[in-house]
Amino acid sequence: MASALRWLAFAFCVAGLVMGPFQRTFEDVRRYGYLTDIMPSDWRATNVWLDSTDCTVSRGAWLAVCENDRLIPISERAIADDPGHALLLSAWAAVTGERATLVDVARLNALLNLVGLVALAALLFSLRAWITSLVLLALGPAEFLGWMGTSPHWAFIGMVSLAGLLPLAIATRRNAAWIAGGIVALALATLVRESIGLMGFALTLIAVAATALRAPRSLRAVPRLGLVLVLATGALLAPKWVTMARDAALPMAPAERLQTHGLSHTLYLGLGFVENKWGIRYDDDYGEDLANKAGLVFCSPEYFRMMWRLYLGRIAEDPLEVARLYWEKAVRLLSVPTLQPGPPFGLVLAIGLAHLLAAAWFGAWRRVGLPEGLEIEAVSLAFLGLFLAQAILALPSQMYAVPVNAFILVLFGALVEFAARGLWTLAARYRRAT
Repeated sequence: MASALRWLAFAFCVAGLVMGPFQRTFEDVRRYGYLTDIMPSDWRATNVWLDSTDCTVSRGAWLAVCENDRLIPISERAIADDPGHALLLSAWAAVTGERATLVDVARLNALLNLVGLVALAALLFSLRAWITSLVLLALGPAEFLGWMGTSPHWAFIGMVSLAGLLPLAIATRRNAAWIAGGIVALALATLVRESIGLMGFALTLIAVAATALRAPRSLRAVPRLGLVLVLATGALLAPKWVTMARDAALPMAPAERLQTHGLSHTLYLGLGFVENKWGIRYDDDYGEDLANKAGLVFCSPEYFRMMWRLYLGRIAEDPLEVARLYWEKAVRLLSVPTLQPGPPFGLVLAIGLAHLLAAAWFGAWRRVGLPEGLEIEAVSLAFLGLFLAQAILALPSQMYAVPVNAFILVLFGALVEFAARGLWTLAARYRRAT
């Protein structure tokens, strides 16, 4: 009965979230509807997504653009773009029978963020981290729903939340339903942003390894963990599956470019975010110039292989210069807040690490009645570490760092929960003693 009442309270909070901040953002987008016919998005790929929905309505195609009665893979026009937004907008166009608009894009971003926020809060609530969950629901709308935009970046905080479901469910030994949902969430996150999917997959590998080490004598866990790894790998390859399905189902012209951002492209250009001895610039046009000089198609498989060679070659040529560049980028992110207002990112990371180590050493989370709190903190801090790594390897831009605020809020909620449970435990002991 008590559990049912708690979930009823959670549902009431979610309803308030949907009818309040989400509804306001959803309706505010309508103001810009008059621009959709006269003004394109300032993000080039977004305009290609909308053109692709024309193709969905007229020919039932997805991830394609119709040109002169030919189906052109969308990767040839929206270069180095993840397929998630285009795929979801095509699905919407197939349902409505109408071309998607910029308003639809902004609303899709808001919806993806809402799904990520509610799903993460629900998992925390199921772990009995009730205060952490409510803190996330209370403070989350400002970060998840307090903005709108028509580029893919506006949905990334929701995707980070979804990418965290699977590793958190495995680490806390949740039931099969949560793990299955986490696998689906990982696939969606990877479709929308490849790098975020890689983060979730990396933490899934760590969570599986940690689970196996905790119960090395339990042979029953081996097949389950192996199946989870296979399915998680399949989720990570979701962008390949949808493009393969498209190519098999539709008379598609051959694609010269990959439907992905390409890790090697980002790593090499990332060396150019600060001034460097090689004159590398963090600019897609710089990468295209390199491709043209080498006689390669920009963002083709051959181009990405070339960028791997260049990147590894720079490291071998002058590892100290590379280390200097990475250090400067790390300092840039560590010294600024990602939450506004809030402390610098480095201070948040230091406080979280100090508390995690102390809590693990003294078994403090178990003492306050929430042993899963240790895993919640660990996964949150792991995401902070991965975003620091992203800033070091790619760029420490505020736009790309803001999605980590999902787990900064979870970390803050966990610290509040620890303090509240600690005070309750001390009060209970005092009452028993007197």
